[in-house]
Amino acid sequence: MRVAVIDDESIFRMQLKMMVEKLSASKEIPLEVEEFSSGPDFISVLSERRFDIVFMDIFMPNMDGIEAAKKLREMTERTFLIFMTASEGHYPDAFSLHAFDYVTKPFTIERINQVLTEIIEHTPMDAAFIKLSAGPIDEKVYLKDIISVTTDGHYLEINKDDGTTSRVRLTSGEFLDLAGADKRFIMVNRGIIINMDFIHHLEGGDIYMDDKSIFPISARKVSEISQQIKDYQFSNR
Repeated sequence: MRVAVIDDESIFRMQLKMMVEKLSASKEIPLEVEEFSSGPDFISVLSERRFDIVFMDIFMPNMDGIEAAKKLREMTERTFLIFMTASEGHYPDAFSLHAFDYVTKPFTIERINQVLTEIIEHTPMDAAFIKLSAGPIDEKVYLKDIISVTTDGHYLEINKDDGTTSRVRLTSGEFLDLAGADKRFIMVNRGIIINMDFIHHLEGGDIYMDDKSIFPISARKVSEISQQIKDYQFSNR
């Protein structure tokens, strides 16, 4: 999951980043934190990348947090938005923008833990989806339905359990960024990503999938990847 921290005061950005990274390690959920010192700086990158969670300070010069949040909401409704402030006078504005929560400064790690735990509970794995642009039409694809993702030139072939394939202009890294913290997906070889829920069995250095497809594991990483798959299967029995 990508996390953005927007605050004009570096001390609060640093403290929150450290808290989130500590909780990320303790919960074994990958949370990648990026800091921004102003609303315009944050808004300027939204055309390039998506954030799953946004901690937004309300009182900032040039563009306050409410205005920055309005611009965020013009681009996406899916982001979990948490406002931060030293006062409590902006609840109406905050919740009109579908804020998930409201954190009063100075915040504690216990409070941030509460917020992140609630976000994780509100993000069921089976409801997670990505939007793929194929020509003029955006296709909504649930992550649970993707069996494998393979590279074909500058495109990805996204193979689904209904037997269909979507061809989109993405890199493997961009797909993993879209999938966020979904632990089902693993890159087993260059340009080959699989959903571990659809593994039928392992045999030597090959992975046999439920749809009869077979993928080779990178020769240098057979032991490492085989163990990752076994660990995943054991924890999800």
